[in-house]
Amino acid sequence: MKKLIGLMAVVSLVACSESTDPATAASNFGAAANQGTNQGTDQGTGTQNQNPCTTDAQGAALVFDAATNLCFNQVTRKYYNPTTGFYVDPATGIPLQSSSSVAQVPMSETVIDPYAGMSSSSVAPIGPASSSAVAPASSSSSQTVAPKSSAATVVKSSSSVAVDDGKFKLELWDGAAGEAQVQTGNKTGGWWYSYGNDGSEITWGAAVGDEYDDGSMAPVVAACSGVCGDYVIGGTDEYPYLGFGFGYAKANTTTGDATAIKGICVTYTYSGDATFAIELGLTTAQENKLGSALPMVELPAGTKKTLDFSWTDFVQPTWATTTMTGANAAKQLSSIKFKFADPKAGDTGSFAVYKIGPQGSCN
Repeated sequence: MKKLIGLMAVVSLVACSESTDPATAASNFGAAANQGTNQGTDQGTGTQNQNPCTTDAQGAALVFDAATNLCFNQVTRKYYNPTTGFYVDPATGIPLQSSSSVAQVPMSETVIDPYAGMSSSSVAPIGPASSSAVAPASSSSSQTVAPKSSAATVVKSSSSVAVDDGKFKLELWDGAAGEAQVQTGNKTGGWWYSYGNDGSEITWGAAVGDEYDDGSMAPVVAACSGVCGDYVIGGTDEYPYLGFGFGYAKANTTTGDATAIKGICVTYTYSGDATFAIELGLTTAQENKLGSALPMVELPAGTKKTLDFSWTDFVQPTWATTTMTGANAAKQLSSIKFKFADPKAGDTGSFAVYKIGPQGSCN
């Protein structure tokens, strides 16, 4: 019996000497970590000591904290004892979790339910606020509140938009800008064209037509900084004719009232046998009534110059039998034409038109 009691006492002493409480384990680990940190390399073998503060059981990075002699997780801000494999309270060494296999969730990945612990009746619905919760706009006369549509809608000025309202709103056309269309106030108008009897022709300053339109004058405008070319009067007609111009609209039957622009200006050069002139074009029916005796102004030959004309400056040729003033023609204007007046077979010449616009706008 005495032998049995003695044996049990020995076993108890051995067990006590081999067991270590968490705080003691942390202290022992800290001493070992410090020793490894201070010694660096084993002098006998030259082998680098292993630093136990590398990662926890789940692979999270750790650093050694000298103040607590524990490993520190900089993401979760918790202390880890690699000897026990637990995150612990640094003051007591007591594990914070019952198992080292429970992953530590980084703070940046923590999901918080904003409605946790709240009843459905205490959670405000997501959606537009009720009308009773929205303060009405101030009715003070010192504030002007524009409707939403005015802030979202950009309206171009009438000078840059063709509105087809029956007004011939000629804008300054400058060939140097490279635009082939003259702005007339009608979106289908303003395209340069030529006309003449068989045998009379204009040789333009560049080949007419592009990849989109065989009749495009864009190449001519680009080459001349306007429209330019040479002409020749030919054919067997008793009264040959030749000219070029642009219409208020695509159809000759459409007219616009140009009274508001008061007249036109033009920048041009001309040399040739025939008289160079600007003519106020009307509908075909109206021109036939006038016997083609349309109001016109002469453009004297010379080097590049700019001239201004009022509608009253446009007068019919002396042989006209039916009267039409320039001012009346401007009220029903269908086109503006540059013509070689009173030509004879064999007449030749050269011309260029660089600008045309409302009276006073070419300078």
